[in-house]
Amino acid sequence: MNSGFQMDTDINRRLTLNQTKQAALYALQNYDVDWSLIHFIQVSEHVTFRIQSSEGESYLLRIHTRNKSYAEVISELEWLAHLRSKGLIVPDGVLNRNGEFITVATTDGNAEYYATLMRWIEGDRLDKKVLTEDNIRAMGKLMADLHGASVDFVPSNTFTRTTWGRESFNRDWVHLQQHHNHFITEEAFQLYTEASAKVADQIHTFTPHAQNYGIIHADLHNGNIVFCDDRPFAIDFGRCGFGYHIYDIAQAVMGLRPHQRKLFIEGYVKVRQLSENTISMLECFFIMAIIEAYSFHAENELETEGLIEEQSYAQSILRAYINGEPLLFQTFDE
Repeated sequence: MNSGFQMDTDINRRLTLNQTKQAALYALQNYDVDWSLIHFIQVSEHVTFRIQSSEGESYLLRIHTRNKSYAEVISELEWLAHLRSKGLIVPDGVLNRNGEFITVATTDGNAEYYATLMRWIEGDRLDKKVLTEDNIRAMGKLMADLHGASVDFVPSNTFTRTTWGRESFNRDWVHLQQHHNHFITEEAFQLYTEASAKVADQIHTFTPHAQNYGIIHADLHNGNIVFCDDRPFAIDFGRCGFGYHIYDIAQAVMGLRPHQRKLFIEGYVKVRQLSENTISMLECFFIMAIIEAYSFHAENELETEGLIEEQSYAQSILRAYINGEPLLFQTFDE
């Protein structure tokens, strides 16, 4: 798996940022927004900029990777509209002067990108070191509310989003096999191979139904949650798609400390029940999420040093999973 943007070297990073900044300036000309400031945020599923208008309003401008189709981008906005209809506060798309949610933005080199402008969700991101117990329980409740909203969602005939499951995991596993040697030794990679096989076998035994499967955020870690007056709001739905709710939880708690994961689940179950085999499924998807993350970053030489430093911790978790030992709420050396 990769982001679709060439960010693996300093040269490619500069080229990508130059092109997407050009695309951002072009896109802004197509909106009735009297903007006064544009601020680069980051490169992830898309390149993002914060736009501030002379009237004091803020917007999020997204330049989408060219491997995302028009149908995928507009389908994300369809899902966000459904969430708003359920009373959830999520990013809201802004129409351009042609009455469309998607703008085709070009660069000096005639590269084309899809661009979307969203209303800014006010709030602060909180590092896991400063999250209170109530904050984390509220995050779990937020995810449960999102899952509850998916139960009666009826997508349009053209709705197109990724399915996160066996096939997506297999693609990421193949990619990691090809590029793991940047930060994982061949001996250590045997752990990944065993863990991957176990994940694939387990997923095959899961049965989707309306209460455990639907449209999920798929990336609701604490960096994609903002707090305003101690209330959490979900942002960055660029990875949303079909999948198990437990997979969504695994993605969310992967970056939390073991005791914080318990609090997250406590908040979740105050809103929605979980099945008896939740822990087994959660461990499976937790390992799946780890392998996906390393696959995503495998080719980026700018992150190699950090990935190498994480290996002792990651391999301890993989070893516990292979041996059938508890791993979600245990502390491993980092």
